[in-house]
Amino acid sequence: MLDLQTILPLDRSMLCSVSQSGAPGPTYISPWQVALGAAVIVVNALVSLWLKLDMHWQLGIGAIRCIIQLTLLGYILVPIFTYNQWWLVLLYACFMLYVGCLEASQRPAYSYAGMLVQILTCIGASAAVFLTYTLLVVVQTEPWYSPQYFIPILGMMLGNAISGVSVGLTALLEEFAVGKDRIEQLLALGATRWEAVQAALQRCVRVALTPILNQMNVVGIVSIPGMMTGQILSGSDPSQAARYQMIIMFIISATTSVGSVCTLYMASSYCIDAKCRLRLDRVSKRDKANAWNRRLFRHSIQMLSPVSTCLRSCGSWLRRGLCCGQAAKQEDRDGHQEPLLQHA
Repeated sequence: MLDLQTILPLDRSMLCSVSQSGAPGPTYISPWQVALGAAVIVVNALVSLWLKLDMHWQLGIGAIRCIIQLTLLGYILVPIFTYNQWWLVLLYACFMLYVGCLEASQRPAYSYAGMLVQILTCIGASAAVFLTYTLLVVVQTEPWYSPQYFIPILGMMLGNAISGVSVGLTALLEEFAVGKDRIEQLLALGATRWEAVQAALQRCVRVALTPILNQMNVVGIVSIPGMMTGQILSGSDPSQAARYQMIIMFIISATTSVGSVCTLYMASSYCIDAKCRLRLDRVSKRDKANAWNRRLFRHSIQMLSPVSTCLRSCGSWLRRGLCCGQAAKQEDRDGHQEPLLQHA
């Protein structure tokens, strides 16, 4: 029997090198193209206005923050990648963790004292453990703080963990506020605080893990994740990109599950004290949850108003120039310039 590998030997390293060198690079994206891509956010704003969701402020501030943060990210990562120092990498990682946890603590409609500290502790501990395992055991980077691997992997872990924690914490606090009668009844019948909130915790953990489970079920068939897409656009071997994405999906799921469970248990232990009393007096509702977004949106519009005024002035100047040019051409065609020439 003929062996195809003997007749046509295939070198995987050569395949990877050919794909990296022969594949075309990513297409250059200009700021004008970014503006065209951002224009579709108007659809979400129209849906919010039509259904009276009161989310157009959040969409506006989210779009502005996305543009500013991603623009600054490119300039921030340049010195980190250039100097390649462990303390710079860890300093930026702490900044990412704090900002992400601060955003997660602002999303729930209810809040309590110490929520940010609990989220920082749970997400920070889970991300540190699984990131260390990934870099030292799985990927085996050299050095361990290589920003090429450290920062992107940590960013994907934190992004998904923060989303899961915020969704689960929102569901749990709403469960305490809406279903307080059932929980107090169970506590009055002699149930411990963990027995009283067991059903609520199970539902909230399912809610927190549902997004990452949906991603794992459709990845590679319906959607191509961001890391794999970036590697393919840069010309990497698609098989290697797929293996990297497998590792990332598994690490993300573990970080999200551990961070969500720890945060929900800490929130439950705070809202139900050691004497098995539901302490809703410790939980406060954010009546003006969107006020900060609206103020920031107005300030952003005020900061951009000089730019818009300049653009309007340039547009009117161009329109006047075009109108004058068209009028001059029309006069030349009609022969209105001949009497002036004859008079001169």
